[in-house]
Amino acid sequence: MNKKVAELLKRWLDNGLINQETYQEIVNFEENSDPNQKSKVARTITLIGGLFLLSGLLGTIPLLWMNLAYWAQLGLLIATTYFLFYAAGYSEKMEDGKLFIFKSTERVSSFLFLISNISFGATITFTLNILQETEIIDVSEELLYVIVSFFVLLYAIYLFQRTKLIFQHAGLFYCLCFFLGATGNLIFPNIEPWAGGLFLIAIGSVWGINTYSTLLKPSWLGYFLSTTTVSIGSIIFIEDLIDSEIITILILIFGSIFYVWASIQLSEQVIFFIGGLGLVINLPRLITEILPDNIWPPLILFLVGGVLVVVGLYLNSIRANIKTTKP
Repeated sequence: MNKKVAELLKRWLDNGLINQETYQEIVNFEENSDPNQKSKVARTITLIGGLFLLSGLLGTIPLLWMNLAYWAQLGLLIATTYFLFYAAGYSEKMEDGKLFIFKSTERVSSFLFLISNISFGATITFTLNILQETEIIDVSEELLYVIVSFFVLLYAIYLFQRTKLIFQHAGLFYCLCFFLGATGNLIFPNIEPWAGGLFLIAIGSVWGINTYSTLLKPSWLGYFLSTTTVSIGSIIFIEDLIDSEIITILILIFGSIFYVWASIQLSEQVIFFIGGLGLVINLPRLITEILPDNIWPPLILFLVGGVLVVVGLYLNSIRANIKTTKP
């Protein structure tokens, strides 16, 4: 039985949340449903075999690739994509459990689906290149990117709808960014840097709103993708339009403070970490700009940090007192 589950059950039993009979029934159920030793050995052998297979494949393909005809190279890419998709679908049916670097078989299938997404993109790209070289089609490089990203996005949407797992969430986000970026580059070839920053702010904000509406899960990943994208877009946008270094840093600091406030409202640690990182980076920059070549910057940071720690401990003690005084 999983160690964490056993600890939780013991804690619930000690605090009277479950009785001894219920405790024993749950223990028996978990032990009976837990994969047996033979199953674990079989999965381990399968994984090790897969690693050797992958290693041999990565070493062999470059040697074979140059000697293969175009149709054979394309066939190999298609076969690889199908194999990865089939392997991911098969791993979904495996008994759940930790598998080396993966916490569950869900993560294994999610990872394989992600690799199949990349392989699918390579297949589409290679197919279009062959059609270009044989002069069956004649399109610009910009349009080629749009076509590739469109088909890859469709496949990413399908995978996300099928699994809604962590790697498919991230894959869908970046495939969407790639498609919208390629489309924007086709329509506006000479786009200014600030417009690119505005694009990142827009897509990051939309992703955050959809994460807040629980449409995208897990929420921590949605907020991470959203906040990092908005942050990068804001830096590009601000630094391209504003010449004053101090004003730029101040805006970034206010943005970081907003992230910290939002993290408290949403109870999401990942937003707090992004906001905290922004403060750690930009506060020294601000102090150095105001007081260059001075001993005060590290001392001011030390004092500000001390004050924040004291305030945090005080607020936590108030919260603890309120809990203890509640009837």
